Amino acid sequence: MARHRSPVLLTLLIVPALGWSVWPWICPAGQGEHDVIAVFVEDPWRSQTALRLWRERPGSVLVFQGRDSSQRVNDDQLARRGLLPEDGPGLVRLTPGCDTVEQITALSGWLRRFKPPGQVTLVTGEAHMGRTLAIARITLASRGWTVQGEVAPTGDNRWEQPWRTLRDQLRSQLWRATGWSGRPTPAHCT
Repeated sequence: MARHRSPVLLTLLIVPALGWSVWPWICPAGQGEHDVIAVFVEDPWRSQTALRLWRERPGSVLVFQGRDSSQRVNDDQLARRGLLPEDGPGLVRLTPGCDTVEQITALSGWLRRFKPPGQVTLVTGEAHMGRTLAIARITLASRGWTVQGEVAPTGDNRWEQPWRTLRDQLRSQLWRATGWSGRPTPAHCT
C-alpha cells in the first residue's frame, strides 16, 4: 500500500519556508533616523564617492570596509588627494570579510547597535551594484534596514555574471539561517 503524504503537513512546512525566504523583499522598510554609508575600499574612486555622500549628509556614519592592507592603500590614496578624513565617531573601519557576502554580513552584525534600523547606502561600481544590492536586501533589509545603492566611477567595469548573483543570494540566505556564509574564511581575511 502506497503512503500518501498529507497535503496539510506539506503546506505547513512549505508556506513558512517560502515566507521566510521572500521576507527580505516584502518586509517593511526601516523608519529610524540612522543613516549609514558603506563602501568597499578596494577601489579609491568608490571611497571618494562615499566621502562626498558622507559630507552631504550631516550626522551620517561612513563605514570603510576592507582588509587592513586595503584600508592602508585606500588611506594613502585619499591622503595624496587631500581627502582623507580624520578618524572620529562618524567614521568606522570594518576589516572582516574577503568577499562581498562576508563584508555585508559583517556590516549587518555591526548595524545591530542601531535601534530602530534606518537607511544603508552601499557605494560601489555600476557593474557590481546589482549583486551587491541583492546580497544586502537579504542580509540587511531582512533586519529592517532600507537598502539603496550609489554608483561610483570605478576602474572595474566588468559586468557580473548572473550565476554569481544567484550563488551569493543563496549564500546570504544560508547566512540568515545559520550565521555562516558558506565559505571558510582564510586566516588572512579575519
